[in-house]
Amino acid sequence: MSTSGGFGALVVLRAKQGEFAALHAVDERAHVERVQPLFEFIPNGSTPAGQLDGVEAVARRLHGLGRTIMVDAAEVTGEPGFGAGPVGALGELADRLAHPVDLFDEQVPVPFLPVVRGTATAAELPALGRLCQELGAGGALRIGTAAADREVVERLLDRLRVVPAELDLIVDLGYLPELPARLVDRAAAAVGAATGCGPFRSVSVLSGSIPRSLDRTSLWEQPRVEERLWRSLVEDGRPDLRLGDYGIAHPVIGEGHRSKHVALRYSCPDHWLYSRERQPVADGAAEAESGRARTIRSVCRNLVESDGYAGPEFSWGDREILDAAEGRGSGLGATSKPPALATSHHLAYLAAHAA
Repeated sequence: MSTSGGFGALVVLRAKQGEFAALHAVDERAHVERVQPLFEFIPNGSTPAGQLDGVEAVARRLHGLGRTIMVDAAEVTGEPGFGAGPVGALGELADRLAHPVDLFDEQVPVPFLPVVRGTATAAELPALGRLCQELGAGGALRIGTAAADREVVERLLDRLRVVPAELDLIVDLGYLPELPARLVDRAAAAVGAATGCGPFRSVSVLSGSIPRSLDRTSLWEQPRVEERLWRSLVEDGRPDLRLGDYGIAHPVIGEGHRSKHVALRYSCPDHWLYSRERQPVADGAAEAESGRARTIRSVCRNLVESDGYAGPEFSWGDREILDAAEGRGSGLGATSKPPALATSHHLAYLAAHAA
């Protein structure tokens, strides 16, 4: 088995156009050498074929940069178009990545790390274990606090039939709007119980503090609770624990809707910086640029003029943010543009954190 635990931070990304664009725009190898992307297929996104195409393309690109992605298909189990059988979309993706894209493609097969949830069924676990072994890179075990019990984890490992040394353990705490002391204690107990079945290839604590929806406009800050939790656990005696977050998204997959606002969720040391404005109401008059594009420029201008802006050299997304703020750039009317810019910045932020 190849070793895939060499990362300092883990980020969960949805199989969406903005996230795909951010990873295709990665312009520094360090941004993926230190950061482990985990892609989730989602039931309410683009078509199954579109999501599979996007994840396949990212897997190939990042493999060329030395990073094997993690892929989680638990949310689309049984959904039409995502593949059949106990491994579903993961099996479909493995079949795609087993073949070259053209006659000149020598990077085959392209591996990925199947993510096994603590909620996987008795029928799914052995099949997922076989897939981990067939792909040759091991896998990831993602469990919530309810499953972070030594007996439960031992039972999962027994049915999975993959040794802990070939698995990256992810303890997922979900949405954390604040950080009371009892939550830190609960997280420490969960990590301690789960790791008792190790040693695992790596151990990450995953959480997210971005709310489902933002309810203000202009510019404001919010504590990065996920980072504060991780720091508390490290200071409590777990120096090898990896930081995991949900990128620029709320941890729980929502229904999805077109907002009347445009927002950028921008990661800064110890806090989130939000820039959000309402789109103007269209009056039917001919315009050189859409109201949404003008609003994105305003949102980017707010960010660039703040103390939190990292500068245009920080990432592709930061360069695009400055271009938009100063009247340059293109494609600003696309709904995928803000998440692409924010995700690009966030990948660079995590890489700097993990350096």
